[in-house]
Amino acid sequence: MKSRQTGFTLIAAIFLLVVVAVLVVYVTNIRVVQQTTLLYGVQGARASQAARSGIEWGIHRAIVNGSCVPTTSFTNAAFAGFNIEVQCGQTTHDEGGTTIDTFNLIAIASSGSFGSLDYVQRRIQASVSLDPP
Repeated sequence: MKSRQTGFTLIAAIFLLVVVAVLVVYVTNIRVVQQTTLLYGVQGARASQAARSGIEWGIHRAIVNGSCVPTTSFTNAAFAGFNIEVQCGQTTHDEGGTTIDTFNLIAIASSGSFGSLDYVQRRIQASVSLDPP
């Protein structure tokens, strides 16, 4: 009498399906991580540019007005979703009989809620000195 063995192909097929499913989940996970990393990088670059625009805005106001407001918050349509805060301090120095005004500016651009995964913040600092006219 001859014994027949059956079912070996079924076990191999199930094993192959499990291996393929694990690979699909792994590749999908890597793709999601890459997209999230790219998104955070873009948001960081946007925050840097928003802070830079805040510094430029503060420098312009300091030069045009000859003085500065200690803290100003504003939004910019180009940086929707970002809060830009510009801090300004003014000091006066006497250099060889010439009075020079120096403006110390700090711009902070932020988006999202602090402590959340989507929170991003950038800070830029600059100093500008004005010679008297």
